[in-house]
Amino acid sequence: MNILLILLLPIISIIGVSLLRKNSLLVKYLPISINILSLILLLGFIINEQLLINNSFDSLNINLYTLIEAFNINMSFEITRMSILLLILAHLTILTAFFSTIKISERLLELNILISLISVGIYGLIISNNLFVFFLFYEIAAIPIFLMISNWGYNLKREISGPFNKILTSFGVGSKKYASYKITIYLFIASILIFFGLAMIAVNIGSFEISIITKNLDNSILTSPIVFLMLIIGFGCHSALWPFHTWAPDGHGSAPTAGSIIFAGVLMKIGLIGFIKIIIPLMPQMVIEYRDLIIILASINVLYGALTAMRQDDLKYMAAYASLSHIGYIFIALMTSNSTGINGGLIQIVSHGLIICLLFFCVGSIHKLKGTRSIKELSSMLDNSPILSYFFIFTAFASIGFPLTSGFIAEFLIINGIHEFSYDSAYRLLLLFVPIIGIFFTTIYMFRAVKNCCFRYNENGKSIIDFSRHEIVICLILVTVILIIGVFPTLIQDLLGNSYERLLLK
Repeated sequence: MNILLILLLPIISIIGVSLLRKNSLLVKYLPISINILSLILLLGFIINEQLLINNSFDSLNINLYTLIEAFNINMSFEITRMSILLLILAHLTILTAFFSTIKISERLLELNILISLISVGIYGLIISNNLFVFFLFYEIAAIPIFLMISNWGYNLKREISGPFNKILTSFGVGSKKYASYKITIYLFIASILIFFGLAMIAVNIGSFEISIITKNLDNSILTSPIVFLMLIIGFGCHSALWPFHTWAPDGHGSAPTAGSIIFAGVLMKIGLIGFIKIIIPLMPQMVIEYRDLIIILASINVLYGALTAMRQDDLKYMAAYASLSHIGYIFIALMTSNSTGINGGLIQIVSHGLIICLLFFCVGSIHKLKGTRSIKELSSMLDNSPILSYFFIFTAFASIGFPLTSGFIAEFLIINGIHEFSYDSAYRLLLLFVPIIGIFFTTIYMFRAVKNCCFRYNENGKSIIDFSRHEIVICLILVTVILIIGVFPTLIQDLLGNSYERLLLK
């Protein structure tokens, strides 16, 4: 039961900062302290249950109370090894977001409340064991996005070329208003599709409980192409699966640093959590039937995201398309349906979340310190901001999967999982080229950014202005976790245990 305090603590944070709003220090540091306390509680659960050495733990089911008895809607939760891993990622992401707001003076109270509200939604979403509760927490996490961008976002001056440039400009492309409305429309459509898809399953099965639905896989509703496509499109929008991805670059570009960190670190994972908790376990036959389509879309994600990232001059847009590319690896890994590939995909979820958080944090700091995100305009960072440059360079190496980083072990397992894929050799060989080419393109755009921003000399460079202490602390935390996973990959594999078995397509 103590593990459920992670849902209560962010609410305490919201109440605390609301009551103590006149104390600016508490508004800044109370949410950070409570998030760290929640993370310690989570790590304590891992130690108490001996998850790293005890393979007997499978899941912990908690049923608090019944919301609507007639429809079997219960406030029920399931703590699994996989959910523990996702919760750790979510806590580190939220912690990074809070650290990025410390120097914000404009309406910091409201921003921290929104971040805390998102954390409640994410945590509840990860451990929910009821379709209704899953959707409830999904909405709690999604709704604050519009407010975050529209109030704390950036209006960008983007040059729009092509025959529709005047039309796009008239719609305010590049403005925070445009980005916030675009995201709202996308996620509203996604919410509608997910709601009706989940409702159709629950009504036909007679229960919203995921554990009960998994015992009725022979029900015709779980082999319905309409329901499957509704959920694929809905969750695909949230995870920015091609072609439902176009909200993500604009959202990242206009969002404040905290928003981009949360979007890439956890909110884009909502779609992946939907695949992991709902689509694959509840509709395995439909996943098998449409597996080739999912692999094709994911492959486009990898290649399109990487190629488009190479063309960007704005560092934040480059990071946004890089994030799209790496999401594709995860979908491909989940579709391999073998222990190596699935474990690689699960580790990639965590690795991508950590690395992209660090990347967006660095980009946000560059924008704040240098006044620009343009690769063409940035130079001499290694001389003017050495500590920031070191972290930025490390992020580039981690993004390409350099040995001893989490990216390496994740991509290594994914490539091996593809090699073990049970399809014919020609198809398997073609699929192997997707992550390899993606890594090659990632190397090009990341090192191009590092070369121009850090190593290009400019005699008119400004005096040294660098990371503050709190920025160094959060970056060191992320770097440490990335290196621990890369150097000691068995730790995360021991934590996952046999979680992959839940995602095997049978």
